[in-house]
Amino acid sequence: MTESSEERVESVGRVDDIPENGGLVVEVAGESIAVFGLDDGYFALTNVCPHQGGPLGDGKVEDECVYCPWHGHQFDIRTGEHGQMSQLDCQTYEVEQRGDELFVHL
Repeated sequence: MTESSEERVESVGRVDDIPENGGLVVEVAGESIAVFGLDDGYFALTNVCPHQGGPLGDGKVEDECVYCPWHGHQFDIRTGEHGQMSQLDCQTYEVEQRGDELFVHL
């Protein structure tokens, strides 16, 4: 894989670090990111809810969505899309698994 000079790949932990039905919150290059595990892989979103800044990594995970713990806004873990308001869609990041290690592409 060839990386552009602007892309960074950072280690964010191990597969076992992700809590069941929850997110792993990591700080990468000054950004708070929440990493989630689903049956078909690992996905990362900004940890900051675009509604009012709630910590998405602390939210409940259900049906491949995360619910902001502050006001219940729902986001698709794979795409970052808000369930009802596209202006609240979240930034997503590619996650790569190498063995048991997880890496986020910035």
